[in-house]
Amino acid sequence: MSTRTFAAILLDFDGTTVDSEPLHCRAHQQFLRSQGIDINEAEIYGNVGKSDRLFYLDLMARHGKQADVFRWMEGKTDLLLEIYRSDGLVLRPGVKDLLDHAFEQGVTVCLVTSTERRVAQVGLEIVGLDRRLMSRVCYEDVERRKPAPDPYLLAAKRLGVPPQRCLALEDSVNGTIAAVSSGALTVGLVGLTSAADLLAAGAKRCVHSLAELIPLRAQPGATNTFRRVITS
Repeated sequence: MSTRTFAAILLDFDGTTVDSEPLHCRAHQQFLRSQGIDINEAEIYGNVGKSDRLFYLDLMARHGKQADVFRWMEGKTDLLLEIYRSDGLVLRPGVKDLLDHAFEQGVTVCLVTSTERRVAQVGLEIVGLDRRLMSRVCYEDVERRKPAPDPYLLAAKRLGVPPQRCLALEDSVNGTIAAVSSGALTVGLVGLTSAADLLAAGAKRCVHSLAELIPLRAQPGATNTFRRVITS
């Protein structure tokens, strides 16, 4: 039996590449207050990994609001980008180390996110990764978003590799479900979501830093090699 590295890494953005979820929370709260809706952080964080469109449609129904959901999404996004530009963004632990290692190994990395393309672009520019992560699947690219597997299936299709030869990195339950459902070997990055919840969603392993996944290629005598490589 021989070992080989993954054909590609499929990398989530919010909460996995950048520590952006608290900034999303602030943008949601500010925008929704402007629409007469007060919402707590727990309810917002419960939407992590899901669609803002469905989140806002649900809020409209519960609060008796009639509005254009896409205008709401645009308003929240405008606020979020203002926060990004004023406060900046911080990379999650080990992201740059893993990207450097993947580049050295010739492993392609594709961003797979439920966020809008313009938000991903600005965020990547702020952290200096816009030219490192040119391959992206964003909100606009699929009709069914996480927890459906469609974003991951599309990423693998675009890269021309089977999902089973991809390593997916996620920080949320819904993102993990999406990646696992696509057939990708999925690792959870612990943050707002606990390791227990990520493992229950199907992650094969959980880490606190993406640098823990280095080396991607198994070493002689290494333990848990099935979590790092694909065997054939």
